Amino acid sequence: MDKNKLFGILNDWNYWDKPVPEFFPRDEYQQKMNTYLSTGEVIVLKGIRRSGKSTLLINHIRHLKGTGVDKKEILFVNFEDPRFDGELNSYLLEQIFEVYKEFVNNETKPHIFLDEVQHVTQWEKWVLTGYELKRAQFYVTGSSSKLMSREFGTALSGRFLAINVFPLSFGEYLLFKGQPETDKISLITQKVAYKIAFNEYLKAGGFPKTYSLEEDLRRQEIIMYYETIILKDIVARYNLKNYDSVKKVALYLLSNIGKPFNLNKVRVSLTLSYDLADKYFEYLKDTFLLFEVFQYDHSLNRQFANRRKVYCIDNGILTNTSFRISEDYGRYLENVVFIELLRKGHEVYFHQGKRECDFIIKAELNLTQAIQVCRTMQDEETKKREMEGLIEALDTYSLNEGIILTEDEEYEIVSEGRRIIVKPVWKWLLENENRNKKK
Repeated sequence: MDKNKLFGILNDWNYWDKPVPEFFPRDEYQQKMNTYLSTGEVIVLKGIRRSGKSTLLINHIRHLKGTGVDKKEILFVNFEDPRFDGELNSYLLEQIFEVYKEFVNNETKPHIFLDEVQHVTQWEKWVLTGYELKRAQFYVTGSSSKLMSREFGTALSGRFLAINVFPLSFGEYLLFKGQPETDKISLITQKVAYKIAFNEYLKAGGFPKTYSLEEDLRRQEIIMYYETIILKDIVARYNLKNYDSVKKVALYLLSNIGKPFNLNKVRVSLTLSYDLADKYFEYLKDTFLLFEVFQYDHSLNRQFANRRKVYCIDNGILTNTSFRISEDYGRYLENVVFIELLRKGHEVYFHQGKRECDFIIKAELNLTQAIQVCRTMQDEETKKREMEGLIEALDTYSLNEGIILTEDEEYEIVSEGRRIIVKPVWKWLLENENRNKKK
């Protein structure tokens, strides 16, 4: 590419001669980035499109500037800019670096931000070379889970620190909407306000940009995110011919969130081959759109052979793309709980015996927690089903305490020697977030 044209693209994205914008701070991520910076390792942000990865990079640029780093010591490259014509490869990366040195900074070691780097072939080899030669402090973002893990497992093994970026948590959503941080007192005095906000969050989801939009525009924006993931990250990337089939698999899975399934059922329902259904499912997981949860079993072979469940990265996508059914609200609650468990880094399974328990949490080698999620325990049949599933899980895994998360109920039960805590999902989310901040 002509170096003057290349510099023009870089100049548009960088803040060498203009102020760095200030965005909503996401303290947990910012603190991790600041901590990781001291190691000199490659810092990786990975997560679904529009979850805020680029914004975190720009906020980090502001942080660097505040610590005395000159703006011309920072290079930001957005690989989704369509002006990068031709093949995106390591040769282009080297050309970008040379143009930056010629036009901007050839004296000091820079901070280089490579945004959506999965579009660039052999980027990892170029970054590895730069890392080994201490040419720069590198930051990369990507929207592909397998691409990142595969390439880090080879070229960059042991040389990077990864941060999984999610859409806004409920606590972040409240801050984003202008409410102060929660504490023990506000959880009591602001209960009604939190419940109203949670019902909005439950359906709107956590994509940061959508909160400045009216409801209809928000819905259109979220649908556009979803379709871009299907078209750009799956169909275009893998040169697939049948967009409709990929979309049907996605819609089928999104409409069956939290329900045990197997791919044979998907295959039969959509008249696809098993290999094709499996391939499309892998692609959907690779984009961070969907997550797979296995039934817990001590035997890994049986675990992989058993039925699985699927959950969605964000309730905004779930509510705006899937078929709506009468039990949606309970599914939305369950999906929010799963994403929170994932956000906190838990290893999550479900229990299936004579009864079912929604979530079993594993920490290192031990199973530590059992959680049920339902809309209400006021219906006796529902209460019986949820209690029996939870107690069976507690007995199976020798646990003394379980949690049932509901829309709005809070009390404790002692049953068969087990302590059962019943709590609203919104309160559990905020307490869980506050607990992690104190660590």
